[in-house]
Amino acid sequence: MKCRGRRLKSCCCCVDLRAGCFFLAIFEMFTAVLGLMVGEGSRLLLIGRFAYMLHLIGSLFLLMSCFWQIEILVVIYLGANIFHLIFCTAFLIDYALSCHFCVFEVIPSCVTLVSSIYFWMVAFAYLRRLQWMHNPEIDD
Repeated sequence: MKCRGRRLKSCCCCVDLRAGCFFLAIFEMFTAVLGLMVGEGSRLLLIGRFAYMLHLIGSLFLLMSCFWQIEILVVIYLGANIFHLIFCTAFLIDYALSCHFCVFEVIPSCVTLVSSIYFWMVAFAYLRRLQWMHNPEIDD
């Protein structure tokens, strides 16, 4: 069965999905480490830290998937990224409302959250390509 929708075939319009996922995983690991340092005075600090830690582990699984091309590692990343998007958004909203001078912490974190949506789409396209590579009968 053919998929009639558009597919993402490259990352950032010029990089192969596998290489793009590699660089995105490195970038997201870096931003997750920075996210662990944000929001010392928030009421939802524990939830935010847990979400960033889970995202760091998910990004590490995406990085390993770029080397070994194992589908389940990408699925773990996708799940961790969804958890990260939901709970870190709540954490950042709570932190922004409770802190009046935290613009320099919240704005970069919001930019990384928005870019995480695109990174999720790239990883999902990479998962679809891995599924096709391992089962050529699936014709997307």
